[in-house]
Amino acid sequence: MLIIIFVWYAESLQNKEEYKTLHFTLIYPKNIDSIRINKLSQTLEHNYLRLDSLYTNPENNITANIYSSKWRYVLTTGNIGATGSIEGTSKLHFVQNEPFNDKIAIHEFMHTVFLKLLLENESQPLDTIKFDEKFSTYPVWLWEAVSVFEAGEFYDPNTLAYFQNGKYPELTELNTRSKGQKIYTCGYTIIEYILKEFDREKLIQLIKSYGDVQGVFNVSEKKFSKNWYGFVNKKYME
Repeated sequence: MLIIIFVWYAESLQNKEEYKTLHFTLIYPKNIDSIRINKLSQTLEHNYLRLDSLYTNPENNITANIYSSKWRYVLTTGNIGATGSIEGTSKLHFVQNEPFNDKIAIHEFMHTVFLKLLLENESQPLDTIKFDEKFSTYPVWLWEAVSVFEAGEFYDPNTLAYFQNGKYPELTELNTRSKGQKIYTCGYTIIEYILKEFDREKLIQLIKSYGDVQGVFNVSEKKFSKNWYGFVNKKYME
C-alpha cells in the first residue's frame, strides 16, 4: 500500500502545473483548465486586496494546492471529513469539483487570515505549543462563520429545514461539526447579524476573545442565539 501511494505521489508531482500571481502560487493538476485557474487567481487577488475587513494583512506569498478529486485531496492531506483545509497562514488545500466554485478557495484563504489575526494577538515571542493547545478550543461556529460570510456562501433560511416552525439552532449546536454541519449553511447570517446589531470592531473583539459572547456583547449565548434568529426571521422569513 505504501508503495502504491508513493508511486501515485511521484506521478502526481509530474502532472502538476504552477501559476504565480503577485500574492499567490497556484499548484494544480494538468486536467484543470488553465483558463479556470486564471480566473481563480484573479478572484483570490481581488479578495487579498479587500482584507482590511479583518484588521490584519495576509501573508505576502500564499500557496494554493488545488485538487481535481476528493480522494487525491485526502491522500495528500489525510483530511477525510472536508474538501478544504489550511497549513498555517500561507498554505491552502482545496478540491475544485464541477461546477468550478471559487468560493471554497476564498473560504480557505479567509481561514489563513483569521489565523494570522489570532497569532498577532498573542504575546511575542510566540510559544507554539501553548498556542496550539489554546487554538484547539476555538469555537467552530465562529471559525467557520467568518469564512462563510467573507466567501459569500449565503443560504436562504427559507430553504433550511431547521429554521421551520420557529425552530433554530443555538450556538452550542453550531459549535460541533457532528450535528449536520449547520454552521456552513447559516454562518453567513450570524456574521451579518453581528455587523448589523453591533459593528466590525465588536466582531474583531469577538474573534480575538475566542468567541466570548458574554464578554463582548453582554448577552448569554442562549440570548444571542435567540436574537440572531429574530434577525433572520424578520429579514428573510416574514
